[in-house]
Amino acid sequence: MESILSGGSEPAPVYRYWQQHYDMTAVDSLENLAAEDPDILLLVQPRAMDPADLNDLDAWVRAGGAAIILTDPDLVWPSRLPLGDPQRPLASGLLSPLLGHWGLELVGGHDHGAAVELLRVGDHHFASRGVGKIERSADGQEVSGVDCDWGEAAFLVQCSVGQGQATIVADADFLDAGLWPAPALESPRKSGAVRFIDALVQQYGDADVRRK
Repeated sequence: MESILSGGSEPAPVYRYWQQHYDMTAVDSLENLAAEDPDILLLVQPRAMDPADLNDLDAWVRAGGAAIILTDPDLVWPSRLPLGDPQRPLASGLLSPLLGHWGLELVGGHDHGAAVELLRVGDHHFASRGVGKIERSADGQEVSGVDCDWGEAAFLVQCSVGQGQATIVADADFLDAGLWPAPALESPRKSGAVRFIDALVQQYGDADVRRK
């Protein structure tokens, strides 16, 4: 999602906010993840990852790393790029191999389209589109070292993976500032979506974030 969040002459408000509030580094590969060992890895609708990156990510989390993963089964984020352009955001998340390895599955919601829906997680309220769900894999088999809590929202699951933690959100459209209340365009903390991500980050302590 680099082209959405930081591309062009006017970066997305959420990207500017993250740059101002976190020590954040965008990366194209996870091959140095263990050596760099950030406080948190944030994945936002990443493109297909090669097996080596997936293995490195799984090993790093199991060794004690913390990951926040936004993978959207039905991304509706507006783009002026034509269909097929490699810089256009992916319409659907491509992390099934990783999720399956953790005994999870990304499932599309019932409303496949641009209809706006209001979401709530604890005290955080925000709007989105095309929200999915995280479910247990269809085979229902337990995965060694993985223990997940679905809580109150079907689009959010928090898992202990080995010695580490992974928070998985089946949506990314809520980061689109076009869905935020008008005051949040000048002050992003007035957006429930931004406060929601901040809360996820803060649960892991002070953040030195690597984003892919």
